[in-house]
Amino acid sequence: MNNIKIGVQIFRILLEKGQLDREEHSDLFIEYLNSEVQQVLDEFEEEMECKIIKINNTIYLLPNYDNSLLGFKNKDFRQWIGSNARLSDVYLSYYIAMFILFKFYGGKNKSPKQREFMRILTLIDELDKRFEVIINKGAEMVVETEEEFDVNLASIAKLWKEKITLEENKRKTKYGTILRICSLLEQENLIRLLDNKKEIRTTKKLDDLMTYYFLNDSRIEEINKIFDIKEVGNASN
Repeated sequence: MNNIKIGVQIFRILLEKGQLDREEHSDLFIEYLNSEVQQVLDEFEEEMECKIIKINNTIYLLPNYDNSLLGFKNKDFRQWIGSNARLSDVYLSYYIAMFILFKFYGGKNKSPKQREFMRILTLIDELDKRFEVIINKGAEMVVETEEEFDVNLASIAKLWKEKITLEENKRKTKYGTILRICSLLEQENLIRLLDNKKEIRTTKKLDDLMTYYFLNDSRIEEINKIFDIKEVGNASN
């Protein structure tokens, strides 16, 4: 089999599943280590605006940040949330997704992962407290954070506060909002929802990507800075 055909086969699996595991596709995994096959995949990376990376015994496909074909855009996210979704709904969803990652991978030691699971009701409670601080106590820090990270925290905090908690299956509640975000993360094989969709657990894919690719000391510091608004309440005491 020639190297171009092997490269196409590898890329097809990556498009379909987002990853290629050595256990499931041992022959193609070994072929990937061939420098000539990697040259073929380099061409795919350039043309398709993506990255192909190997972490331990798995190869992953990651769209570039501005990828218009494989990645998500604000308008796609709005359509997914609902036909009447506002931009503030999109930014609230982004914030909650980032906060979920922060709660799992906000550790400052050698291994950034700091928990194995999280209950959705616990997540709601922590978001309630965090947004309450933003609304009532964190004016100066909110402005600084908005300017630095281009996030309108006051707007999304108000949007979150207006939602009710219960009626789990309603899309516009706090519970429904988190379930929508989690369903998208689950669709991308980044988390799993267990215990009748009341508990969040990460997947091997997310553990790999966060531990070995996305996170380094400077990124962890930046993430912690975004979500360190709780310190404002302490500073005012």
